[in-house]
Amino acid sequence: MISLKQKNEPYDLDLPYGIVATVTPLTTASMLAAQAAARRASDKAAPKDADAETRDGVYQAYLIYELAERHVTAIKGVEMDGQDAAATPENLRAVMDLYPVGERFYQEFTLRQVLLNASKNASRLSAAGTSSAAEGRNIAKAAKASVSDAKDAPTTSTS
Repeated sequence: MISLKQKNEPYDLDLPYGIVATVTPLTTASMLAAQAAARRASDKAAPKDADAETRDGVYQAYLIYELAERHVTAIKGVEMDGQDAAATPENLRAVMDLYPVGERFYQEFTLRQVLLNASKNASRLSAAGTSSAAEGRNIAKAAKASVSDAKDAPTTSTS
C-alpha cells in the first residue's frame, strides 16, 4: 500500500540490480527546475534533424539525469575501483543510463507526487467550476414571456 503522506526527510528507493538510492523529497519547484534544465540540455544534445520520438527520448534521459543529480544524496550497491561509488553527477548519470535503472528511478521517484496530485484533484471542486459565481457585470436583460408569445410560437410535431 502506498501512503499519500508527503515525506519531509530523505528516504531510500530500491532500484534494479540491488541499487538503493537515498533521495530528498520531490517538490513542485524542483520538478519544474529539473524540467527546464532538461529541456535546455536536450535541445542542445538532440540532432537537429531528429524526429519527435528521438527528441522526446533525449529529453526524458536528461530529465532523469537532472532529477538524480538534484535529489540523490547517496547510492548503495554501486562500486567504483573496489569501493562504494560516490553520488557524483558523473556516477549518477552512469547509473541512470543502465536500463532499467533510470526508468525505474523516474517512475518510483515521481509516483508519490503523481498520486498526491491525483488525490488533491479528486477531493475538491475546481476554482472555476459550475458552483463558482460568475465574474463581471451581469449585462443580460431579463426575458419577458407572455401568454400571446406562447400562442404565436411555432409548434413542432413528432410523427
